[in-house]
Amino acid sequence: MGGGAGTTSVQETESTENGIYNQLSTLSLNGDEEQLISEKPEKDPRTIARKYQLDLCKKALDENVVVYLETGCGKTHIAVLLIYEMGHLIKKPQKNICIFLAPTVALVQQQAKVIEKSLDFKVGVFCGTSTNSKSRRDWEKELEQYEVLVMTPQIMLHNLSHCFLKIEMIALLIFDECHYAQLESNHPYAEIMKIFYKTDVA
Repeated sequence: MGGGAGTTSVQETESTENGIYNQLSTLSLNGDEEQLISEKPEKDPRTIARKYQLDLCKKALDENVVVYLETGCGKTHIAVLLIYEMGHLIKKPQKNICIFLAPTVALVQQQAKVIEKSLDFKVGVFCGTSTNSKSRRDWEKELEQYEVLVMTPQIMLHNLSHCFLKIEMIALLIFDECHYAQLESNHPYAEIMKIFYKTDVA
């Protein structure tokens, strides 16, 4: 994947949970009493990753990859690891973003929940026809607010076509169910690859 608009693909969800809280002792402002406050630690998906997931993530940092694994092997967690590792490029106040594409509304919502549970990133969810009615200013606000945008490919294609979104802004682009990006297809995945990446798709 590298620092440019990297691409990878994932095909199923692996939920992660990092809800451990540390109790810290601190003095109140007037110094008269001691109180306990809860502080949530930073979410680090590497702590539960398997070696092959870390290896594939490392490879994806260097080049565009297609991850092909059996169901249940944690392909989504590889994407989560990749987002984490590229955080220095997409965490605010950086202007770059990560886009996670999923072909259905259900998958968009599902994958967004996984990312939110696994990482400390601002995640925006975009699906449905009403999203296409957003103005340029609306999208400027969304891009200012969110670091990871999970959406259907139709929405990304619409925004690219209307110049609401530019490829150069995307530090990481993830395709869920990437088999839809076939040369003879008119699926939005294929259109994104053919028109905007100027490349043949398998």
